[in-house]
Amino acid sequence: MGTTWLSYSLSDFLMFGPEVFLRLFVRINQDLWPWQGVAVVMVIAIGALLVRGDAMARRSALLLVAAAWLWSGAGFLMHYYGPINLPAIWFGWAFVLQGALLTVAGLFWPWNAATNRPIWSRWLMGIGWIALMGLSPLLAVAQTGNGQAAALFAVTPDVTALGAVPCMLLFPRRVRWLFLLLPLIWSLFSMATLWTLGTWVLAVIPGTTLVLAAMACFVSPRQARNPD
Repeated sequence: MGTTWLSYSLSDFLMFGPEVFLRLFVRINQDLWPWQGVAVVMVIAIGALLVRGDAMARRSALLLVAAAWLWSGAGFLMHYYGPINLPAIWFGWAFVLQGALLTVAGLFWPWNAATNRPIWSRWLMGIGWIALMGLSPLLAVAQTGNGQAAALFAVTPDVTALGAVPCMLLFPRRVRWLFLLLPLIWSLFSMATLWTLGTWVLAVIPGTTLVLAAMACFVSPRQARNPD
């Protein structure tokens, strides 16, 4: 019996091929058109709020990130991905829960009124975040060769998790890990799936998320701990 189980590989548990999976990106973009513009506005808004860095800006940025978790979880994972991959439905509920927790944290966390980050650091974080979210969708286009397959923040789970990780630096390290668990677990699952499907270009996104989330577990936003 044990020998029989060892003969299986991850591909034996996938009930779909790369063409079916990549088609999901085209389908959701076609169905959402022209509301993808909301996702683009969210990216620009979050970047601008990260540059501001005051208490209200932090709250607003986290509420937008929370909406992204809710949208990608209930939309892409449950409605599009779930029918062909059962674990995606479970992850969809986890995304919704993450969005709910971030909403509560964004509304009620006792943020300091003043920012404790230098202006150049905030500009670097904001512009870097927008650039990251602008380039990531192009990986899906490169993988499929179809311009309608762009993987947008707040729409697709991989890019949503990638974009959420830098924003978790707004939290102190003692609670940040709570919000980094789901990006880590999802990225491991997603990277294994993408690697099995042979969609290696797309696997760069969850791979990058894993690296950033691991780094975020140890980085402190306090200038006293990170003077540079």
